Amino acid sequence: MPHLRHVGLVGTNGSGKSTACTFFKDQGYTVVSLSDALRKYVISKHLPMDRDTLTNTANALKDERGADVLAQIAMENIETASFPVAFDSIRNEAELLYLKKRGVFFIGITAPIDVRYQRVIKRKRETDAIDFDTFLRQDQRENEGQSKGQNIHLTLKKCDINCENSGSVAEFYDVLTAIVKEHL
Repeated sequence: MPHLRHVGLVGTNGSGKSTACTFFKDQGYTVVSLSDALRKYVISKHLPMDRDTLTNTANALKDERGADVLAQIAMENIETASFPVAFDSIRNEAELLYLKKRGVFFIGITAPIDVRYQRVIKRKRETDAIDFDTFLRQDQRENEGQSKGQNIHLTLKKCDINCENSGSVAEFYDVLTAIVKEHL
């Protein structure tokens, strides 16, 4: 079932954005992560691939080119595309507003912190080898605007719809299916 409206995914670390990306990919969307350009930049500079380095580097780029720089790069890469896109890794209001002006529909995804931490530990990404205290520190920094390039809680408030993902993948897919049917 083809959809023509782009979608943006906003959520806290471990809330289920990657699961939502898989869902939308299965629906015919191409997934574009705003963090991909950032990761390429970090690799090109031979910097460590950890969450703090990614955050600090993103902030430096945003200071230099504006808070919506990653959204601009992502949109430039798909501007003439004839396929629907699911944008991932939107972390601040400027990115959301930039994409929203271009017709992107936003879904906010949340989950309780203990559920999110367990998911992060289970997925074992390079940036996930952390203890709970480090997770809490990073979570607060990203969510509450302590990192000027990120304020996920404020960005979640600007989404078109928000949903909680604290259950199974099947339950989350049911929620996303309902959102697609009603809004996309």
